[in-house]
Amino acid sequence: MKKLYIVGIGPGGKKYIHSMAKGAIEESDCLIGARRMLEGFEHLQKEMYESISTPDIIDYIKDSKCRVFSLLVSGDSGFYSLSKKITEVLLENQEITVENIPSISSMQYMCSKLNISWDDVKHQSAHGRDINIAAVVMFSKKTFFLTGGEFGPQEICKVLCAKGLGYLKVTVGENLSYPNEKIITDTAFNLSEMNFDSLCAMLVQNDEAVDINASIRSIGDGEFITGNIPMTKSEVRTISIGKLNLKRSSIVYDIGAGTGSVSIETALKLSCGQLYAIEKNEEAISLIKKNKEKFKAYNIDIVKGLAPDCLENLPSPDCVFIGGSGGNLEKIICEVLKKNQTANVVINAIALESVNEAISCMEKFKFTHVEITNAWISKSKKVGSYNMMMGQNPIYIISGKGSGLN
Repeated sequence: MKKLYIVGIGPGGKKYIHSMAKGAIEESDCLIGARRMLEGFEHLQKEMYESISTPDIIDYIKDSKCRVFSLLVSGDSGFYSLSKKITEVLLENQEITVENIPSISSMQYMCSKLNISWDDVKHQSAHGRDINIAAVVMFSKKTFFLTGGEFGPQEICKVLCAKGLGYLKVTVGENLSYPNEKIITDTAFNLSEMNFDSLCAMLVQNDEAVDINASIRSIGDGEFITGNIPMTKSEVRTISIGKLNLKRSSIVYDIGAGTGSVSIETALKLSCGQLYAIEKNEEAISLIKKNKEKFKAYNIDIVKGLAPDCLENLPSPDCVFIGGSGGNLEKIICEVLKKNQTANVVINAIALESVNEAISCMEKFKFTHVEITNAWISKSKKVGSYNMMMGQNPIYIISGKGSGLN
């Protein structure tokens, strides 16, 4: 029976390697890991195998004559390391036992150097992963990023600046725990113009983070900044957004975004996602910008133009809300389905002609789970000592899911 220790060796400096980790390394016949991990243990004169590929490491262990192995991983073995994948594979292997030995993570180390707690820090790895920086940061007062590859601190700060978050306080830790350690705190804007080594971590602090409870409630109509642009009213918003079948990571289009009321309320539910507010009217775009700033919905990108032409360069949507089509409904749906044949689509219509067109499009493009909902909302208004019910225009909400047959 062979044994594999997966050993967290801390942030890097040898003084942060604890005794149990040292014991496992000394017991091992072979050390495995990246070159930087192995270099500090060459004096032990162990057999060494340089790799960070899960299949290669497993094949090597199976074929090797050694009995005890230590896979060296930086930081904590359970914190964005090779451990997760290798452990999952080897737990089903009857010939190799696995033992994880945790250590100090770079997040713990960096927060301790800043004298702040880390029990409320949201952590993300930007190394080889696709994450929505703005969405993550807007919902968290403290966000820790492991950086790497082409997505280092400078690039992350540039994204924050592009999203209107250049004023945020950011700390970059470079070569943590090594003799050439450097920790810099500044605004995202200033750090976006600096260069950093590849071995970095960073902490973004957002004191004005959106309360996650804001995603649960319905926003009152009076809370939005409005002008002369029509706005989808609260009750209709609630029904329409519900029909989108959102996930936290959804990519959403709001076509004909108007004042941005649907955009805002939807974006606040996308803690890992992104919303594109598509609008051609200058006054409406101005209102969307103001509401975006008021509600701190930095995961909204405003796209000026007329759909479907302006959709071409946008990522594939999971959900699409169409509040105004500019007479291009069929072309819009056609373009949406080119990008994602199973997208969820919700259309709001007032005129009967628009309702007929929406239903015809659902039939033509073979949508499934089609529902037609008529919402006729009346709300009370105080008139003297009486409560009078004031009716709003009836709204038809047509929803469906692409069948994948187009």
